[in-house]
Amino acid sequence: MVIAQRYLIICFILFSVLVSDCNRDKKTNCDNSFCSQEFRYITILIRHSSDSSAFVLTDFKVLRVSDNKDITINNNILNQNPGYYPLVSDDEIVMLRNTNVEIEFQGYVDNALIIGKRFVVTADCCHVILVSGESMFYI
Repeated sequence: MVIAQRYLIICFILFSVLVSDCNRDKKTNCDNSFCSQEFRYITILIRHSSDSSAFVLTDFKVLRVSDNKDITINNNILNQNPGYYPLVSDDEIVMLRNTNVEIEFQGYVDNALIIGKRFVVTADCCHVILVSGESMFYI
């Protein structure tokens, strides 16, 4: 009899957990999140294949693939590091939170497309995250 009661209690608890999980809103509530004060970027590094030196583009774009919207970050701080190019930053958290977004990086030298790579990015409550795509390339 005691074993049957324990079994019923365990089954009730498991059932309650399963039902509550099914009814939970899949959107994350970030109101009570504790985030670090750092500001993150997702960057890529482009190097010359011949000598591994930084490959300097004359221009670049980052596009959201779903609607071809230009989401390029123009940040002079990152321009101080040759060969590094930003994809997204924590400024885009609202657009990226709880969804995987496909973006395309396009790099140009003298208006000629040199590199085009696609990435998938997302964000949690605090920071942007690279889901897929390589972060270093050789040209």
